[in-house]
Amino acid sequence: MECKKAFISTGKFSTKNGTVEKVTKILEDVGVDYVVYNEAKPNLTVKNVEDGLKILKKENCDIVISIGGGSPQDCGKAIAVLATNGGKINDYEGINKTSKKSLPIVAIATTAGTSAEVTINYVITDEERHVKMIMVDNNALATMTVNDPELMISMPPALTAATGMDALTHAV
Repeated sequence: MECKKAFISTGKFSTKNGTVEKVTKILEDVGVDYVVYNEAKPNLTVKNVEDGLKILKKENCDIVISIGGGSPQDCGKAIAVLATNGGKINDYEGINKTSKKSLPIVAIATTAGTSAEVTINYVITDEERHVKMIMVDNNALATMTVNDPELMISMPPALTAATGMDALTHAV
């Protein structure tokens, strides 16, 4: 997979704790340009996705790298889907509503609970309707996933415990 410029979807914590820097260093070493969008917030909103998509388009990114837990992963999926399918994210609420595969996605997990990096599901909050939209779409599946336990060690203990319980719930 060859790419010219990466769009990095992440949150503030992964930027502050150095996780994003580890990834951008690798990109720099191999000569891939990038832009970081670190506004993926818990309970990700339509506005978060629209803001990120504007940056991806302006910067002519051709790959999405999502770094973090569920919200950065879902943000990356939504933006990658919109980049190839157009329209508004609300158009894709439901099951398999897209016609084209998303941009390539490299999903780097920093938690072990949501499994957002390996599923076809993503959730975006519609602020106007006050609902969480659920998208289930084969075209949103990550091209590659990275589950490096060393990235997970730097997370706060409470987050690790919460996502561990989430993983247990998924297993049950």
